[in-house]
Amino acid sequence: MVNNIGFTLNSITLCINIFTCGISLIILTGILYYLRHNRMKKDDRITIILCANIYTLIFLYTIILMSFNIQAILGQLYAQDFNSPWCLLMGYFAAIFLSMVYWSFANQAFFRLCRIVYSNIKWLQYFWLYIVIPPVEFILVCLFLCPILLWHDIVYLSSDYYCNVANKNIRGIVWLLSLGYGTPLLLLLFIYMYITIYIYRQMNTQTLIVKQRQQRDLVVIRRILITVALLIALQIPRIVLLIMLFITKQEYTFFARIEWLFISFSMIGLCLSMAIFTPQLRSIILKKFRPSRLVPITGTLAGTLPSRPNNIIE
Repeated sequence: MVNNIGFTLNSITLCINIFTCGISLIILTGILYYLRHNRMKKDDRITIILCANIYTLIFLYTIILMSFNIQAILGQLYAQDFNSPWCLLMGYFAAIFLSMVYWSFANQAFFRLCRIVYSNIKWLQYFWLYIVIPPVEFILVCLFLCPILLWHDIVYLSSDYYCNVANKNIRGIVWLLSLGYGTPLLLLLFIYMYITIYIYRQMNTQTLIVKQRQQRDLVVIRRILITVALLIALQIPRIVLLIMLFITKQEYTFFARIEWLFISFSMIGLCLSMAIFTPQLRSIILKKFRPSRLVPITGTLAGTLPSRPNNIIE
């Protein structure tokens, strides 16, 4: 019975991750194709580039989650052992890519902050600035999370058949939650709160055109709050587990698999919410998949076409 429940949870999570990979890859391919063949305004182009970065990270992270799911299924069916240096490295990169997902949303918030609040500072509006930021962040995140690898906090979980920071390892979990996920999330929330307060304060002193733009920005920010809620939800199971461990001193059998299931749902939610709530991205998707319309020639238009002379011999 226990094996059946674990197998079912892993199978459902694997299916969701496959779907998430497919969605993110399709949208990412559409973005790259559109950027290559179309011209866009600078602000819109930066927004789309930041979205492409997020979809790339989600794709890579879900690939690792899929490998975890496959290992868990094979381990349950055939009792295979996947303990290896490669397994430890995959656990390390899983933490890095998830942290980078948080930082990529913080990058979006930073761009909106620069565009709305600090629009008079020209170097903050440079396109290449937002191209350089993600790889620099990746290097920094690797350095920040390197201690969990050096401390051997990432271990092979024999009951789950993959490598990760054990839930009983308080040091590793706190390090991940604080530096890996908590810092970008707090920065993200602070930036959007600051932007919202700034817009409300400026509404009474701006022209009608600026007010309309600020209203659109507020609408986008409200929609982004749904994405922020999904980012917060990613870590709720782990926080709940820490509280339960602190109270009961006991780790439940399927909590890790439920946690991965929860994360998988959040990832597909992030993919869809970005496509729906980002106007520039939604426009690209609609243009890509909206069927072209054939406009019939009306009688008036047809009457304007030159008639063919009757005396022409073919």
